[in-house]
Amino acid sequence: MNKLTRLFATTAVAASALSVTAIANAEEITNREKAVAVISSIETGDQSAIGYINPKNYTQHNLGVADGLAGFGEVLQQLPEGSAKANVIRTIQDGDYVALHTEYNFFGPKAGFDIFRFEDGLIVEHWDNLQEVAKPNPSGRTQFDGATEITDLDKTDATKP
Repeated sequence: MNKLTRLFATTAVAASALSVTAIANAEEITNREKAVAVISSIETGDQSAIGYINPKNYTQHNLGVADGLAGFGEVLQQLPEGSAKANVIRTIQDGDYVALHTEYNFFGPKAGFDIFRFEDGLIVEHWDNLQEVAKPNPSGRTQFDGATEITDLDKTDATKP
């Protein structure tokens, strides 16, 4: 049984206990950190990250993935063992929403964006878009280069509609 299969074979039993732990520890880490942990678990197999997903209310907006933890697990079980990579490049949090820009190796090299919506410290919705990594553009820019940190947070309120 590969690492990802083992990860989700125990999901049904562990989800409730992990969610209780996540709720108890919800104040300890940010929603941004939780979203990064979930995406990173694709590569690492870290089961504790599943505790950040609401086991009773998780809507998956990817047309190829079913709702709930089972849908998430089914996709990951299709990956050859050790093939998945997830390098989060950028993160943005706005209220209950977290957006991630990630360099994936997920059935081949991909550039991806994930958006998570949180309720009470748990992920309840997920949207994503992945595309094959493109060659650098005529200016030499790639899908991943550029600034990775927001340096003018003091201007957020002034520039927000």
